[in-house]
Amino acid sequence: MYLVTFRLDPGEYDAEFHELNDAIQAAAEDTDGYLGKRTWNDPESDEVLVVYYWESLNALDTFGADSDHKRAKQRWTEWYDAYEITITEVIEAYGSGFGDDAAPLE
Repeated sequence: MYLVTFRLDPGEYDAEFHELNDAIQAAAEDTDGYLGKRTWNDPESDEVLVVYYWESLNALDTFGADSDHKRAKQRWTEWYDAYEITITEVIEAYGSGFGDDAAPLE
């Protein structure tokens, strides 16, 4: 399993951002190998952390080729003050679980 951590400092969101963001999420969910996502917000700094879960790098590459995703990447300065992406391979994951809304553990 692979985690893509998207850390961002939000700027100003407009209607076009929300439309594109919804299209990108739909594309991710339609990609074979997409396992889910979790989002956290830091109320003190407004920083947002979104972790996407992928079955394989091939699945992630397939999603990365989506035209809406590519367009959003080119326009990030319109909506974010800063961002950082980290891609991590999960070697092991275990725990008692967090219910139905938790991302899957392998």
